[in-house]
Amino acid sequence: MARDPLTPMSRVAQVGAADPERRNSPLATDPEEEFELLREQVGDETGCCYFNDVRYADGDEVLSGSTRLRCAQGIWVEVGTRKP
Repeated sequence: MARDPLTPMSRVAQVGAADPERRNSPLATDPEEEFELLREQVGDETGCCYFNDVRYADGDEVLSGSTRLRCAQGIWVEVGTRKP
C-alpha cells in the first residue's frame, strides 16, 4: 500500500483520529528531535506501523483528519496537510 510521492491525497486512506484505546504507533511531530526517543518505544517493530489496530507497511501513507502521515520504521511522520 506504499504511495508514490505524487499520489493525490484523495487516494490516501482517511483513518480519522487515533483512538487511545487501540494500538497506535508513535507519531513524530519533530522527527529530528524525537526520532531516537520514539525508536526506543517501537523496539523491534520497525517494519510496520499501527493506526487504530490496523497494520500498515513501512512507507504507507494515511490521512488523519487533514494531516498526511507516512510510516517510517515503525513511527508515523507528518509529511503534509490537506486544505479543508
